Amino acid sequence: MPLFRTIFLMAIHLWLTGCSKSPEVKPNLVGHLHGLWVLNDSLIWVVGADGVIQHSRDGGQTWQTQESGTTVPLQLIYGSGTDLWTVGPRGTILHSTDDGQIWSQQASGTTSTIYSLYGTASHLYAVGTRGTILRTSDGGQHWQRRTSGTTTTLFSVWGNGPDAWVVGDEGTILHSPDWGQNWQPQTSGVSDSLRVVCCDGAHVWVAGFAGVMLYSSDGGEHWQPQTSGTNRTLVSLYRSGKDLWAVGISGTALHTADDGAHWELQRTGTRRNLEEVRGSGADIWVVGYGDTLLHSTDGGQNWQPQNSRQ
Repeated sequence: MPLFRTIFLMAIHLWLTGCSKSPEVKPNLVGHLHGLWVLNDSLIWVVGADGVIQHSRDGGQTWQTQESGTTVPLQLIYGSGTDLWTVGPRGTILHSTDDGQIWSQQASGTTSTIYSLYGTASHLYAVGTRGTILRTSDGGQHWQRRTSGTTTTLFSVWGNGPDAWVVGDEGTILHSPDWGQNWQPQTSGVSDSLRVVCCDGAHVWVAGFAGVMLYSSDGGEHWQPQTSGTNRTLVSLYRSGKDLWAVGISGTALHTADDGAHWELQRTGTRRNLEEVRGSGADIWVVGYGDTLLHSTDGGQNWQPQNSRQ
């Protein structure tokens, strides 16, 4: 009888525990996080290894897993209006119209790894390995390959109105003035791998290998180097007003308050490679290797880990 009573009480305890399960306060992730999208102060998504997608509706207080339907490492997540897209190897492009509750596969028409995506449902671009540039005018129902003129890996795409820029290996910078229909090379003046591009009107910033930082005030007609203050590879840029943040390998985070004229190092408290930075106002988020998820409420002066494994 004592044994039976013990088993009975344990069963009751487990049943009650299961019924009282609450949303995960911090995302308990395993593996690298590659992409991050911050729609506003409340709505945040992160993506990464094994097809993981995590979503917060309350500014990172609680997180829920969203089913991506894939196990490939997702490289980036991007949103425009009510639409979300996430991309990865083997031409993977997933799309959601309901805040990520349901994700559907889009036919990209390529087996290249897709690293970056940018635009709106009517003018959307995706880039990746082997010089791949894709374009769609219907939210991704039909993707068309555009001629890039290069076979180098392209890592990032960003734009403003009809103008768009793409960057990649071997100092590659491509520009399109006509909504991605045609692409022409621009002279970067460097041979380093360029990993990210960000723009505000005709003002364009590019960053990459060994801390290289380039700036153009005329839409890429002329590029000037900026002193980043680091020799570590930078892979992501985020802009808000005159403030820019850059992140990269070995926990590197930089900030400028004057359009990049002066960059200062910020202490993240990690040595892991950081993959992307995004924000909303003074709230800045960063994701990276080893399930790194960092949050700052003061523009990056102080960072707090948000992953329960850290």
